[in-house]
Amino acid sequence: MTTTIVPSPLRTAVDVSGLRKGFSTGRTRIEVLRGVDLHARGGEILLLVGPSGCGKTTLLTLIAGLLDPDAGSVKLWGQALEALNAEEKTAFRKEQVGFVFQQFNLIPTLTIRENAAIPLLIRGLSQKQALDRAGAMLEKVGLGNRLTERPGKLSGGQQQRVAIARALVGDPKLLICDEPTASLDGETGAQVMEILRSNALQSERCTIVVTHDQRIFKYGDRIAQMRDGVVESMQDAPQSASVRAIAPAALG
Repeated sequence: MTTTIVPSPLRTAVDVSGLRKGFSTGRTRIEVLRGVDLHARGGEILLLVGPSGCGKTTLLTLIAGLLDPDAGSVKLWGQALEALNAEEKTAFRKEQVGFVFQQFNLIPTLTIRENAAIPLLIRGLSQKQALDRAGAMLEKVGLGNRLTERPGKLSGGQQQRVAIARALVGDPKLLICDEPTASLDGETGAQVMEILRSNALQSERCTIVVTHDQRIFKYGDRIAQMRDGVVESMQDAPQSASVRAIAPAALG
């Protein structure tokens, strides 16, 4: 039996304030972000939408600490990224942030278990520990019987589930997803979003999804609309009762 889950209110998970970022090409300066304010809560999926070129991917990159802003601040679970040096920021990102992309970025010569184990090996876990934990996570996303297969033997939806397992295996507090369903059919995209939804229902987790895919809007909690380098509006997502009733058991 499924249970409707209402996430417990927590402190702000992601706090973006006055964020500005521009890029120079020769004598031309392009201001991509023009003072973005954005706040994401623990226990929610925040959908980030807007036309191509409005700054969504740049904003994700700054939230993840992969780029530094020209002005403004980013705090993740209360930690100001600008207070960290490059080494500290990399270590923080390894521990706290997971990534899921439209392009699965799997290594074709490795098995799917080896692919999912990569973040743990980077952290310094032993090969056995990393492979055991990767196998357990792949089991949770429904691929426990495919552990020794290589990505090329899997469908697009299955490869995306491997990418999700790789992102979740390190138990990140913040999951960042860039167009995770754009190349998937409706049914497969729904399966992917159900996995993300189950993870996000934990109140100590937060998921931000950049998307143009209106089919998945019902899986979000709120929608942030970007335009011309700013967040123009924030509204509740049009959730369906069936989506809200997804039980957290899918991810243990």
